[in-house]
Amino acid sequence: MIKQFIFTGALMFLLGVAALAADTTITLTLEDNTPAVVAPSESGLLSSIQIEPTSAKPAPPPVVNGASAVLMDMETGQVLFAKAPHSRRSPASTTKIMTGILLIERCKMDDIISASKKASETPFTSLHLKPGEKISALDLLTGMMVRSANDAAVAAAEHVAGSVPKFVAMMNKKAAEIGCKNTHFVTPNGLYNKNHYSSAYDMCLMARYGLKYSLFNDVVNTRKYTLASRTLNKADLVVFAKNNFLKNYPGADGVKSGYLKQSKSCYVGSATRNGWRLVSTVLGSENSANDTTALMDYGFANFQSVEVASSRSENIKVKVKGGTVDRVAAVPAHDLRVIVPKVGAQITTQIEMSEPTAPIIKGAKVGKMYASVNGSRVAEVDLKAVEDVDVSIARRAWGITKVCGILAACLFMGGKYGTTLTKGSRRRRRRFSPLLRDFDHFR
Repeated sequence: MIKQFIFTGALMFLLGVAALAADTTITLTLEDNTPAVVAPSESGLLSSIQIEPTSAKPAPPPVVNGASAVLMDMETGQVLFAKAPHSRRSPASTTKIMTGILLIERCKMDDIISASKKASETPFTSLHLKPGEKISALDLLTGMMVRSANDAAVAAAEHVAGSVPKFVAMMNKKAAEIGCKNTHFVTPNGLYNKNHYSSAYDMCLMARYGLKYSLFNDVVNTRKYTLASRTLNKADLVVFAKNNFLKNYPGADGVKSGYLKQSKSCYVGSATRNGWRLVSTVLGSENSANDTTALMDYGFANFQSVEVASSRSENIKVKVKGGTVDRVAAVPAHDLRVIVPKVGAQITTQIEMSEPTAPIIKGAKVGKMYASVNGSRVAEVDLKAVEDVDVSIARRAWGITKVCGILAACLFMGGKYGTTLTKGSRRRRRRFSPLLRDFDHFR
């Protein structure tokens, strides 16, 4: 029993030392094993910026004839104009934005894709792919986005997922990940189906996501392209962008047109001026190019982009628990910008500090900054530490004290357990001794 007592105590000591070496912080968890979230104990550092007017009066709202429309800031997602933004409508070939995203994410652009008989038989606008024809992923992507080729979308879907239904499932999953709540895809090309729909707001979310890829930017801003890799139909090598907005609007740099009799004219647009980019969507229009022009004119004439926090500044101090310093310098993870009316606005920023516990690694999230325009929150950014913070000597000592306390408790309980076992063993021996003597006498 003494050996068992010593072994138990030594084991608990080693476990305690190992826990201390790993981390002296106790982490709470919820019943589902997710970390418990502790509300920030310090919030504040409210500041207000008054933006003086640069225009005497606001520009009139855009005249948009489409059934749904959204104008959005590319960087922040801030909505500048909306008309039935969440209404579910047939998006026609703007669907290919999602098909293009998945092709970029799931393939290398030098992959060679073979067209199936099913792909070659896809109706309406196409690359006129022949069964068995081979073409590079880059050429297929460009042909699909510039000419809006339906057969290219089917060939891409079959190459990526093995079949159109499996690819469509991937499309819907990705849409949900992006944040689309009024989108359900049935085809990779947008051919009409009553269960195939999206919204102007969701299409803007997809465009913003795709435009984060440089390749996507290049493809949707292409006016003319030669499909040099295709192996069979050499009579159809060149594709042209035909949308009037992309061809004629100053600063236009994308994205995708669409048309079906049931959908009418649709367009997801993008334009950049002085480094500031806007994206838009028009669904169910008689002339989506004109509507997109009206949206962009309204945005650039009536609003401006303002930087409210720089990732290069170090003027934010965040309180630290148990560190060698009381506070750590923090900066925004990226520049924080908001869009404000040119007639003037009040920008309010608020910092919420999470009071992190040392040790802290440089670059770790230590808080969040929010920005509001005229009282409405429009943007946010994480705050990250600009330096390491080690654990203080006092906290290390407290961790050792905790481990020693746990060890002492374990030794005490182990001793009581050992004593109880010893007494029980003696009682059992006394109880069985007469029987053993009788047995020995009988023998």
